[in-house]
Amino acid sequence: MIAFIYFGEMLVASSLAIVLLALSPFRMSSDVALLVAGVLTWTLAEYVVHRFVLHSLVTTQHGFHHANPDAAVLNIFWQIWVCFGLIYLVAGGAFLAGGLFAYSWYLFVHHCAHHGPDRLPLLLLKHHRSHHQFATRNYGVSTTLWDHVFGTMLRQ
Repeated sequence: MIAFIYFGEMLVASSLAIVLLALSPFRMSSDVALLVAGVLTWTLAEYVVHRFVLHSLVTTQHGFHHANPDAAVLNIFWQIWVCFGLIYLVAGGAFLAGGLFAYSWYLFVHHCAHHGPDRLPLLLLKHHRSHHQFATRNYGVSTTLWDHVFGTMLRQ
């Protein structure tokens, strides 16, 4: 059931990203730039929300995840999909496609970190496990980039 939810959402997000890119009215070079910007924006938003929202403002549900990291996370966060809709209206399809691909990668990484660690690059697995051990470090899930930028990387 857990894998079905994660991979179902990954399939929807990736499929929508492909459709948005196919329908984009821009030249390929513009689409690539917007796609990369969307990926970077998603990873930064993931870091900011994880660090400042989940670890400071609304800690209860996320605390349950830290207390029992291998328990099923069965929530589909509808708030993310509302934000994706707003991003489409403001920034367009190619930018959103980057965010959707990055979101799919995030879902894959987070699921594998807890339910299939052999499928994950060792760097990301160690990064995520260290976050569960030392919750004041390693806020990035899908990348270590922003932890390096903001000095929250725990040296292994």
